[in-house]
Amino acid sequence: MTYRFAAVIKKIGINPYVDQPLRISKAIGKRGYIPAKGTLNGKVFLATLVPIGGGKHRLFINGVMRKSAGVDVGDRIDVALKVDAKPRVVPMPKDLAGSLKKNKAAAIAWKKLTPSRQKEILRYLNFAKHPETLERNIRKVVAMLGGDTTSKNRLAVIRS
Repeated sequence: MTYRFAAVIKKIGINPYVDQPLRISKAIGKRGYIPAKGTLNGKVFLATLVPIGGGKHRLFINGVMRKSAGVDVGDRIDVALKVDAKPRVVPMPKDLAGSLKKNKAAAIAWKKLTPSRQKEILRYLNFAKHPETLERNIRKVVAMLGGDTTSKNRLAVIRS
């Protein structure tokens, strides 16, 4: 089911957002973070509805969404959204999978990471544009997971 509403973009800190009406949060009937897809002034987006308490959710309007729709803080927008039931899986680079098979300590540490931390690392690795960069970043990740605390190339994404 598609839910529609209009709202004015507000800002918390540096983050533009709109609060989804309570009637829509109740109609969706889910708690917590909700994967969503839809349109913002007719432009397609993927996002996550963030719980803000009292059964309400907030939709953060990132830079790509704002640029695509040609809107900014203070503008009134029309939103059409629905729950995105499709799983959002971030693929693991083959070289990382191979490296984790070779390094048992790193593999054990990988399994102990929270799913969100694993996803964050996978996004970091998949962002590499060149094979050399990906290879270097995989070495860093595996070294940190394997307990190499002497490395000067610590990754902030791995810190607990």
